[in-house]
Amino acid sequence: MKGYIKKLLREGLLSEVRYIDTTFTGKVKNYKPIKDSETIIVYHGFNSLKDATNILENGLHGKARAKRIYSYESGNNPYGLFVSVDFGIVKREFSSSGIIIEFSTKVSDLEAPVWVGGRSYYVQGEYTQSFKDLDDREKQRLINRQKSGESPYDYISKSDRPELASTIFENSENQALYIGDLNPNMIKSVWYNEKLHKEMRHGGTWVRYSRKDFIKMMNMKPKPEISKQRGFKNFRPNDDFSMDYFKKDGELPSVGDIEYEIMLDFVNGEVDDEDLLYSGFYPKQIKQMKKLRDEGFFNQFIKQGLI
Repeated sequence: MKGYIKKLLREGLLSEVRYIDTTFTGKVKNYKPIKDSETIIVYHGFNSLKDATNILENGLHGKARAKRIYSYESGNNPYGLFVSVDFGIVKREFSSSGIIIEFSTKVSDLEAPVWVGGRSYYVQGEYTQSFKDLDDREKQRLINRQKSGESPYDYISKSDRPELASTIFENSENQALYIGDLNPNMIKSVWYNEKLHKEMRHGGTWVRYSRKDFIKMMNMKPKPEISKQRGFKNFRPNDDFSMDYFKKDGELPSVGDIEYEIMLDFVNGEVDDEDLLYSGFYPKQIKQMKKLRDEGFFNQFIKQGLI
């Protein structure tokens, strides 16, 4: 891994991206505070090919309710993708499928995991409590922030969010929750261990692939930019809303077309977020659409009989 990082540095690919090396245990002078404006490299390992395929093909909305393996995780951290800045930990503990994704993220799109009572983690089989609701969870997060802000180490206390720096530097899994919007093309690399994937045996070699090469090798079928069924644009989680969603062969639909009816119902307040999600929008686009609706943006198209 160190050789790989050196290669990236030589190629200038880390000039604006921070690689956080947590291997200097005890040598805190090597650590620096983490700023929300920074971009860092993170890793996520998969327990199944199905889950890996879904994210590699379609991306991920980090604030959607996550599918957790263990029930105690859902009761404490219901949203976000668990990631770590330490590739070694991910390959040893969280990649039974033999697949790990690597991507860069703004620190502002990360959040510290929160556990009832301020604990750093629970183990499977241990009796655990869950937060009553998200407000209860937020209270604990702020308590964690205050406590971490009193740390004698500058790399914790002087970080923009001390509680996040604490989980990245001091948690045994060097982890965080990714709560951003991840498009498939934002995944820079896929690490693959063929022996672990096919034989479920450790000891194989981890090989780094580009996302495109890995998808081709595994015969995956990512969602096309233009829907073959509808002929309209397919949004991805981190895309901005665009009227291109409604265009077919460069033309906007008119009265009677399903996309026209969807937008008319949306403007009239007759559809909720779940309906829009089912129609192919992600939360990022829905938020932008609501703002445009409040500003009267869509009225001009409806008056013309066009979306």
